[in-house]
Amino acid sequence: MTQTVNLVQMVLGGGYAPATQANPRPFGMPPFALILSDSDVAEVLTHIRRSWGNQAGTVTVLDVNRIRANQAH
Repeated sequence: MTQTVNLVQMVLGGGYAPATQANPRPFGMPPFALILSDSDVAEVLTHIRRSWGNQAGTVTVLDVNRIRANQAH
């Protein structure tokens, strides 16, 4: 699970690059915590981790559920 924490947090919480003088309003990824279920997040991340010749392990629903629960604190 520790290998997938950052991925899950990025999907749930979104992510935005820091603003700079050259790019004061950078594009980012919106949060999907209220839109995707734990199963949806696990399926999307597993697909990404196993596509394009990658052979990474699966992201389980339990992994996502634990990370989501920890974010609530």
